[in-house]
Amino acid sequence: MSTLCATMGGMSDVIYLIAPAGHPNFGDEFIVSAWLRDIAYRRPRARVILDCHSPGVAAVLHHNMHPDLTVTDTLWRLVNECETAADVATAVADPTRSPRLITGLNLAKSADVVHVLGGGWVTDLWPQHIRVIAAAASIGGEGARRVATGQGLHPGHAIAGELEHWWSLFDTVTVRDTPSLEFAPAQAGQDDSWLAAADPLAANGLGHGPEDARLRGTVVAAQSDLLGIPVEELAQRIVRQLREWSTTGDDLAFIECIPGGDWLVWDAMCRLDPELMEGARFVAFDELWAHGLPARAGQTWISTRFHPHLIAAARGARGIAVSAHDGDYYEVKHSSVGSGWPVTTLEEPTRPGEGVADATGRREAATALAEEIYPAGPRERLKRDLKRALRRG
Repeated sequence: MSTLCATMGGMSDVIYLIAPAGHPNFGDEFIVSAWLRDIAYRRPRARVILDCHSPGVAAVLHHNMHPDLTVTDTLWRLVNECETAADVATAVADPTRSPRLITGLNLAKSADVVHVLGGGWVTDLWPQHIRVIAAAASIGGEGARRVATGQGLHPGHAIAGELEHWWSLFDTVTVRDTPSLEFAPAQAGQDDSWLAAADPLAANGLGHGPEDARLRGTVVAAQSDLLGIPVEELAQRIVRQLREWSTTGDDLAFIECIPGGDWLVWDAMCRLDPELMEGARFVAFDELWAHGLPARAGQTWISTRFHPHLIAAARGARGIAVSAHDGDYYEVKHSSVGSGWPVTTLEEPTRPGEGVADATGRREAATALAEEIYPAGPRERLKRDLKRALRRG
């Protein structure tokens, strides 16, 4: 695999981003928002295409993150029409095979940069995404750069062989955890969310959260999907831990990362211990997206979810990462954060651990990779320096 050559290139490039956006899921959307915000600084005059499975919702969530953003589902629709990854490549080479997608495919084939955004969506859990990677490896104009960043590929034994050829067509692949190095010709890296995780002064999911939730001392992020135990059991373990800490409802917030799904855990907690939960603050996804994660130093978190763990720990919060899932998919993710949070099943009361000690270094590494892919011009650097100076007053 060749090393990505960072060239200034034209500031009106076509940048083609591919991600599982629009479901919505806070972590996946946070990554998209972080990259769009960063590209808006580095390539404000580029045409940016976000290709995702649910473009309607994604367009609403990310509508103001770049001045020239188009949201489509061209590749995701194409792979649904194809039985194999090889079929996808053939369809890209001859767009007349999918006449309803021909305009979008021709646009994809003109891209200067093809960028598969990170997350844990290319794994054995979702083998159909092999075809998405095949599509990404097949598009782009002559001399296009193909990159994949912050990938979490574990568990990946079942699909690694079929993906090997497609990954070889990328200039750069970075992975966020050590086990993922086994499944692609990749460089060690980190999760894409480090571009913005430690920065509370941003919009579209990247902010510091509603004040009344942020001021609370304990925050819970818990899910009902991909669990290895019943929702009621997870809720019972969390309630038991909160009792151990003598938590009161007026000092407790609960955040919803997948609308409707995470509410099931909140509802179970309210039924299990209404006295404890009286006065607790529920932050629905829509509010979370509008104002950001209510995370700060001095809080204590309980999180089954990976990205709330990463962002809260990056901002100095103490906490516990809960592994209550099938397999070790989440355990590997949680362990990659670099925090002192213990990763536990929470079957017994657990002491929280400290946040990420090297959050600044991790953000600088994420920024360095962004600079390698999308080097900023002098004009963009001057504008950012002026904004920083104004922010400092």
